[in-house]
Amino acid sequence: MSERTRRNRNWRSRNDEAHARLMEIGDLARAAAAPGWSRLAVRHAQVGSHAVTAVTRDGREITVEGTAEPFQRVRELSYRDGAGTWFICELEFSPGGRGYTGRVDSSAQPFEDVPPPAALAELTVFPRKEPPGWLLAALPTAAPLGLPTAYGDRYDRWYDHFGDRRPPAPSPITGELAYRPTTTMTARAFGHDQEHGRCLIYLTEQADGPDAEHLLVTSYQEGYRVARQDMRGTGEGVRSITLGGTTLRLELTLEAADLLETETVFEVRLDLPPETLGELRTVLPGMLRSVTQAPELIGF
Repeated sequence: MSERTRRNRNWRSRNDEAHARLMEIGDLARAAAAPGWSRLAVRHAQVGSHAVTAVTRDGREITVEGTAEPFQRVRELSYRDGAGTWFICELEFSPGGRGYTGRVDSSAQPFEDVPPPAALAELTVFPRKEPPGWLLAALPTAAPLGLPTAYGDRYDRWYDHFGDRRPPAPSPITGELAYRPTTTMTARAFGHDQEHGRCLIYLTEQADGPDAEHLLVTSYQEGYRVARQDMRGTGEGVRSITLGGTTLRLELTLEAADLLETETVFEVRLDLPPETLGELRTVLPGMLRSVTQAPELIGF
């Protein structure tokens, strides 16, 4: 991008920017041409990423660097929904002024041999309802144009219901896949609350860390729930909870472990003061003894 274009980027419309880019191309051509010329012509032909640019000074071709990016941008700015963009842009510049004349063409074949990948890229990036015959003929015969698909759109819609949250990135189509269930965590803070019949305790790595590893146990009426990060968890399948010294041990069914993203044995190392350990020893059994299918409590 030229210094002039970098300085003046407050364009009011796509036409304003396209004009600025064409002026940039003119500046590049003028700078490359030796003084004394009477006619400077630029022809740019492009399909997909395949482009051919020719600049002539009084009928003789010269080399000009840096025109690819502004021409690509003009193609983008010229795009019309369903109609595509131009394939050929021809410009003429006259000495002694800043003006230019020229033409664009959105249907003529820009060069004799159109590479099949370029034809496919063109219709992907600049789709059009009625492609010219030469463009269709250039498409690769072994690469069909598939219909749009939305295999995961229901998950995207679910995230839309919760504001500006973005769904996680999809699984890769190449490279490694890995799942490493958690086996342990260390708790350095403990808290509990009870309101309107709902009881909650939490164990977390640090009290003021919103992204810190944590374990939640809640109970309400006859049900309970154990959850970890992002509130993923289970309301069943916790076989036992054992408190032994400074370790809280959960034994889980396979299904519960998968929901918690842990192994079937998950241990919480309790880095807590003795009085806090005593509080945990009292509060947790009080929450779970009345629920249906309560875990077996050992060591409380």
